[in-house]
Amino acid sequence: MSAFDTKYDFFQFAQMVRTERRRVFPGKAKKFLTAVGSAGKARAYPLKQGSRLYRAQLGSEFVVRDEETAIEEEVPLPKSRMTPDPRFIKAGGRANPPGFAYLYLATTPETALAEMRPWVGEAISLALFEIQRPIKVVVCRAGEEAAGERLFDENPPADKIASYVWNDISRAFARPVNREDQDTAYLPTQILAEVFKANGFDGVAYRSGLEQGTNLALFDLTAATLVHQFVYTTKKVRYDFEAVPNFGIYRRERDGSGGKYLDSIHTESPH
Repeated sequence: MSAFDTKYDFFQFAQMVRTERRRVFPGKAKKFLTAVGSAGKARAYPLKQGSRLYRAQLGSEFVVRDEETAIEEEVPLPKSRMTPDPRFIKAGGRANPPGFAYLYLATTPETALAEMRPWVGEAISLALFEIQRPIKVVVCRAGEEAAGERLFDENPPADKIASYVWNDISRAFARPVNREDQDTAYLPTQILAEVFKANGFDGVAYRSGLEQGTNLALFDLTAATLVHQFVYTTKKVRYDFEAVPNFGIYRRERDGSGGKYLDSIHTESPH
């Protein structure tokens, strides 16, 4: 039996907290949060002490190593910039409410770097963290889902409903959000993170929307310690776009001989 009522449970909850109420939840929303907390226990994933994860931040520093030559060397940002300080957390994030500092990490360096969405030429400091004690995170990702699958799945069984809901939760955590929309867009995932925290989890794991790896938000800043730092420069940025059906550009040939619909568009920054 699924802990959720329908495949739309998350969407209905997200709509409510964005437009109606954010602190007191009516029966259906309260039931959904209880179901998330209960079902999350079956999605627990342990991380051993010594597990390695990565964190990136935009920027680097320049220091003078040799006073005689005054030659500057580019180095990573200091450790104080690579670990969030609760005193300076004014805005909320994907998991943390305003005023709370959570440690956002990634399973691969590629994922950590991509999550910064840097411009060409921009420097990124990368840090390697190690888990200091055995911890337990809840994995929000349920699995692959074919395009349009749920649209025609009118009476899905309980396990399928659960899969749809957890995939929606994972997408909500992964979805890129504009800065001006963060206050409301992050509300549903912040509330879910609070539920996971209240149910004894040390963090939440969710897929990256920009790379193949997985992101994690750890509730305790001391759960992982920075052990090494690196710095990279962004050399190239590329995007692949796929048109929504019936809304792709029709491009005519210059000589007027015909044309074609651009179902996909590829862009790449110059070398």
